[in-house]
Amino acid sequence: MTQLALCLFLACWSSLSLSADSRQVQVRYVIDGDTLVLDSGETIRLAGINTPELGHGDQPDQPLAAEATTALRALVGEGTVVLEEATEREDRHGRTLAYLATIDGRSIQAQLLREGLASAVAVSPNLRHLRYYAEVESNALTEKRGIWGLSYYRARAAGSKAASRGGYTFVFGEVQRIEISDRWFVFTLAKHFVILVPRADWARYFDYPPCSLDQAQIAVRGWVSTRGKRSRVVIKHPFMLERCGRDPAGLCPDRTTARQALPAVQATVPSG
Repeated sequence: MTQLALCLFLACWSSLSLSADSRQVQVRYVIDGDTLVLDSGETIRLAGINTPELGHGDQPDQPLAAEATTALRALVGEGTVVLEEATEREDRHGRTLAYLATIDGRSIQAQLLREGLASAVAVSPNLRHLRYYAEVESNALTEKRGIWGLSYYRARAAGSKAASRGGYTFVFGEVQRIEISDRWFVFTLAKHFVILVPRADWARYFDYPPCSLDQAQIAVRGWVSTRGKRSRVVIKHPFMLERCGRDPAGLCPDRTTARQALPAVQATVPSG
């Protein structure tokens, strides 16, 4: 990196507290909107965001998945980027979690968020640039850019088939029941749909008691997994949980839309 490029990079990223161990790397190819491979063979997953998924097998691309992939290729340019490793270095697939910037100092994650081709995610402990990413996403959401202008990416009613398909999604519903175990707070939104928050993460990051969500309308973002008949989303940070009518508007639908979308099964609170 030239001295001028380095100065530009540090100036543009000064507000993001760039770590001293950032390194210049060469990209071999882009897999999708948030994953790429370096010349070294190392697979990089962009930390702090999630982009639409390309199709696999007989599954079609999600809307704007190809556009997100193309945008990442354009941002990578000739292949040289600056990489800053995340606090938790690897995900469960063995990919390196990292923050990337172009050689002229632009945050790659922020640019994808700005274009509405990604949504911000908060997965502790990788929260380094969350505030900045959230601000950029909020502007894109307000202006309905990219995914925020498509009905496909609107929050889905908990208990609906669409909410339980699996993968990353946005879901809303009313908290019908709260349970506490040794490790978890469990929030039931529908008969077979729950939100799990580790108690340790709640104590560390949330500034309100879990009981305050009783009968509250909420919207969450995260990865849906299904075990048996029950679908669940595990979240570890309040950014991933929006209290409708209290937190800044984002994922929550308006009340009329919410009433129309909620499945009838939600009218009955499970006993016990």
